[in-house]
Amino acid sequence: MTYNNSVLVGNWAEERLKNEYEFKLFLRKRERRELLLQKSRTLFSNLLKEEPLLISGTYVLYGFNVQVVASDMPAKPKVVAAKQKYGLAMSILVRERQVDYMQNISDGCLMTLSPILTPCCRNSFLIVSAWDDHKRGDQLKYGDEFLLQAENYADPKAPPLYVRYAPAGAPEPKDRMPLRLSAVRDSNCRFTTMPLLPCDRLEGLGSPVKTGARLIIKNLVADKSLCVMYQNWMQTFFGAECGVNCANYIDIHGRNTAENIFTLVSDVETKTKN
Repeated sequence: MTYNNSVLVGNWAEERLKNEYEFKLFLRKRERRELLLQKSRTLFSNLLKEEPLLISGTYVLYGFNVQVVASDMPAKPKVVAAKQKYGLAMSILVRERQVDYMQNISDGCLMTLSPILTPCCRNSFLIVSAWDDHKRGDQLKYGDEFLLQAENYADPKAPPLYVRYAPAGAPEPKDRMPLRLSAVRDSNCRFTTMPLLPCDRLEGLGSPVKTGARLIIKNLVADKSLCVMYQNWMQTFFGAECGVNCANYIDIHGRNTAENIFTLVSDVETKTKN
């Protein structure tokens, strides 16, 4: 056999050793659960772990977990030849680029609104009093200051994380999403509720908040209402979701529009009725 320029010569031994090394590296990563597929499964298992909401009865109670649901907003941006569903639950988002080093909720996670209404880790929050962490079983009343603490089912002993509004220090784009989870508990984490109709807000202060009641949730630092960024949809690990912000949407009659209307769902029966 003669060799000339048309004969292809390969490094067969080197290729075989390289394949063996890559296979051993794959096995080692699989044993350590470092594969991207395994990390993704862990992420889904932690954030989508279903947990029933505590049944608090007619009224929202401190120390009980709730869902913050925009019940009047469509669950999908466009529906063709199908019945439109309504309801978007405020949820915690872990982005695709964060999966390598984050498989659970943590400080800095973005807040979105998801059409997934099943109670789970990423869309359940504890109602915590801004003045007394140990308050439990008391009724939440209109005008009370409270915190939304994330429910970490995968690691209950982890430090608490709160929904925090980050105010902009300079002019910001309209699609900026300033609500994130934070381990820092300051005044930016404080929220309050108001009755939906302006004529009921003065007399309604101090009255208990009913589960499933349509109301306004306002951040105390921003002095703006929680709102749905319905024009800002994004594709995530959990499907199409839209943004959430703090802004006032007022019609010509001085009433808040559907973007500002939320409900605090604290039991399965109330969520089913909605």
